[in-house]
Amino acid sequence: MKFFFNFQFVSATTHLNNILRLATLAAACFALPTHAIAQSSCPEDLNFDHVVNGADTMIVMDAFGNCPASPASCPADLNGDRVVNVNDVFIVLDAYGNCPVAAPTITSVSPPNRATSGGMPITITGTNFTGASVMVGGVAATSVVVNGAGTSLTAVTPAGAAGLATVTVTTAGGTATRAGAFRYFDSSWYTVLEQDPSAAVVPNATVRANIIATGLPWRVRDIGTGIEMLLVPPGIFTMGCNAFDLGRCIYNESPRHQVTLTRAFYLGRYEVTQKQWTDKMGSNPSFFGGNNSPNRPVEMVNWNDAARFTTATGLRLPTEAEWEYSCRAGTTTAIHQSRPRPNGSNSTVYLYNIAWFSANNGYRTHNVGGKDPNGFGFYDMLGNVFEWCNDFGVYYSASPSTDPVGPSTGTTRVARGGFWGSFSSGCRSSWRGFSAPDTRYDYETGFRVARTP
Repeated sequence: MKFFFNFQFVSATTHLNNILRLATLAAACFALPTHAIAQSSCPEDLNFDHVVNGADTMIVMDAFGNCPASPASCPADLNGDRVVNVNDVFIVLDAYGNCPVAAPTITSVSPPNRATSGGMPITITGTNFTGASVMVGGVAATSVVVNGAGTSLTAVTPAGAAGLATVTVTTAGGTATRAGAFRYFDSSWYTVLEQDPSAAVVPNATVRANIIATGLPWRVRDIGTGIEMLLVPPGIFTMGCNAFDLGRCIYNESPRHQVTLTRAFYLGRYEVTQKQWTDKMGSNPSFFGGNNSPNRPVEMVNWNDAARFTTATGLRLPTEAEWEYSCRAGTTTAIHQSRPRPNGSNSTVYLYNIAWFSANNGYRTHNVGGKDPNGFGFYDMLGNVFEWCNDFGVYYSASPSTDPVGPSTGTTRVARGGFWGSFSSGCRSSWRGFSAPDTRYDYETGFRVARTP
């Protein structure tokens, strides 16, 4: 009996001491700070002030009772038994003292591209962002807002120089750095016509999301030439012949192979017109020229002529892989999308909707943009005029799988897409032709331009 009495006495004394501690601490809690500076690494630091003390004890006491959901939604339930009670208070008491601040980490930066002018929002994901400041390219970002969990923040970019930039996030717990996670692009060469594509023009929701995710404006106009250009997002596609009933594959369209384009680029929405050529080069070489032809594609230009135009304008010819990727716009069929066939087609019936070719040409070229666009919003990728690409012709079988740019030397240059006199078999996404760069075909060949942002 004496042993039992002593046990009861010690137990009662311990509980009384704890109660007295609670009462003393509660009186001091109201003077302690409760604002968050940075996410604490101590779960007992319930107000994130980097100290476990009476303020945290009061948070637990105020939350006494059953937790309505999981422990994650009931932070005062420190032992995870879904009840906040004196056991959780004891956990706080045992942890009293200073609490280290966890260092931040950066997982991603989105969008990864913004204009050099700055003033655009970005989202950074990671951990322990509470109280963060942000630097982009060594310059402070503004309007930093951290979500409640400290796992995401938004910030407005400062102005910067074109090229890759390092992103840093600094909190009381340290600094996280992600080199090259963000890229400034030069926005001085264009005016923005539309920042993001609409579903009416780019109907595929995944394609629209990929364009928007780049952070680059979708539809722009080149200031120097007036040429309208559309953004093509990075992606993966199968390059090569899949002709079916449009005609037999020819030798230079094989082997079919997967290609990855890792960077977005701009491509002319239309073939370069006679007016755009004449305004820059001074004279019109086109066979189908005249006063009524300013919006027809320029033709009777060889590859060297097209190169002189791009040199004069700061633009470039697309690579062959860029051209086919832009033409296919997600399709694997012989011809790209049209209004009744959003997934493309292998039938000549639907070629009438997207191309000027031998069956509907009227023995001439036509104003650009007169047929249905493809799934990226480009017109006349098939028919009207052949389009020069930058690549040398003998390259296909040796083409690398990632960002192929063509060989450094060769005797012929590639043209794609067919022209107004082509049979249907020549108006396929995979069709390839090539000739010497100084060859000037009568009224058949023109080009469209590209630019790397």
